[in-house]
Amino acid sequence: MTELLLAFTLSFVASLLLESRPPSLAALRGPATAQAIRLTLHLAVFAGAFALSWRPWHAALVVCVAAFLFGEGSAMKRRILGEPVVFSDFALVKLAIRHPRLYYAEKLIEPRALAIFAAIAVATVLWFWIEPSILPAGFWALLAVPPMVCAAAVAALRSEAASRAARKLVGERPDLDADVARFGIGGSMTLHWLVWRRQARPSAEARAAMAAAPKPATGGPSLVVAIQCESFLDLAARGIPGPDLPAFRSLAREAVAWGRCRVPAEGAYTMRAEFGFLTGLPSEALGFDAFDPYIVAESYAQASLARRLKAAGRRTVFLHPYDRRFFGRDELMPKLGFDRFIDGEAFAGAARVGPYIGDAAVADAIEAEIAATRESLFLFAVTIENHGPWGAGRLPGVDAPAEQYARHLRNADAMIGRIAAALKAQPGGALFCVYGDHAPARTLHPGLPDRRAADYLIWDSRVRPDAPPERLDLDVDAVGRLLLERAASA
Repeated sequence: MTELLLAFTLSFVASLLLESRPPSLAALRGPATAQAIRLTLHLAVFAGAFALSWRPWHAALVVCVAAFLFGEGSAMKRRILGEPVVFSDFALVKLAIRHPRLYYAEKLIEPRALAIFAAIAVATVLWFWIEPSILPAGFWALLAVPPMVCAAAVAALRSEAASRAARKLVGERPDLDADVARFGIGGSMTLHWLVWRRQARPSAEARAAMAAAPKPATGGPSLVVAIQCESFLDLAARGIPGPDLPAFRSLAREAVAWGRCRVPAEGAYTMRAEFGFLTGLPSEALGFDAFDPYIVAESYAQASLARRLKAAGRRTVFLHPYDRRFFGRDELMPKLGFDRFIDGEAFAGAARVGPYIGDAAVADAIEAEIAATRESLFLFAVTIENHGPWGAGRLPGVDAPAEQYARHLRNADAMIGRIAAALKAQPGGALFCVYGDHAPARTLHPGLPDRRAADYLIWDSRVRPDAPPERLDLDVDAVGRLLLERAASA
């Protein structure tokens, strides 16, 4: 028993060190309640590992290796995307397995990663040979004890009391960097998850935002087209060498609004910007749902832009040239009010630019929808051509990541110009919105300023401003609300 307690205690301290970058025991100085919750998490993992082998030091090894891998993964994520691992990332594991390129999961088969996994396998075999099991001969009934301890620890973590305690520690909304610094990766993830499990949906703040949203009536422009453009921003406007974007800039001079579009992530998490735009709900109103709002999007469906425009008599179409199951969109989009989903299957045989369907093919599909419509329409498209990672082999004859990114930006600009031209030719008026979902990952243009902002514009064919409008920087949810407001005006 002494050996078991010693292995448990030392592995707890070691796991705190291994999950931190740089190694730190700062989490041990946190409140006693936080220590108890983190210790309960450790007990659940340790007991589960111990149940498999009845070797205390092997269980300690498993826990420490898990902490190290989480720490490494979190550090890599921070280098690429500017934030550590969060609890909702577990929901993305199946997507990373199904689409490894999108999540940089291909790094797991690089030599360094394979060497680590091989070392773990070898260490496990050796450990079983060196360390004997401490299960007493003939006491087979004891095999049930570690799983019961693990289950009891998990049950304690899932309790309402644990969630109340976590809420007192981290509040109603995350302060990610501060929480990680105070409680460590494992502690902050657990505390955030505990609050998320029992938070009110929608919150009072979200309900107030829903009630204040414009209510579109029949009338207004006959066509409303919005495009969430993958990793789109104007590099040159930020003082970074980049391509000219003549269509975007020309349209901005005629727009009712344009500027920087502040988004709740950088380099990834398309669903955060997408949800913010489609619901008009600020991230602050979502609490811990803000990490991945699509997990619980049904709770906020009544705020959907598509629902509101559909209620005003518009046909609603969602277009994305990729797997319709991504982020559960196949089930969510009908609930958010979209009548039709045009997905990757509709683009079979369409031209790819790099690994993904090109923006030119998206422009073809949108032009076809515009030409075929005989009724008021809201079409929301999500592009993918410029999705990372960028690197050798992506584009023929273009190996420099920055040049690849610039090529994709030019293609996005050409798409914007084509759709604007198609809308200008339509009677009945048209409203056109384009915005970027986020800046590229930090591996590309590391000196880029204002990384939590992309670019947007809203153009109304019924309005011709006397002078180019002043730049107006908005949060992505405010861009969605502004589009809804313009769609409501006759």
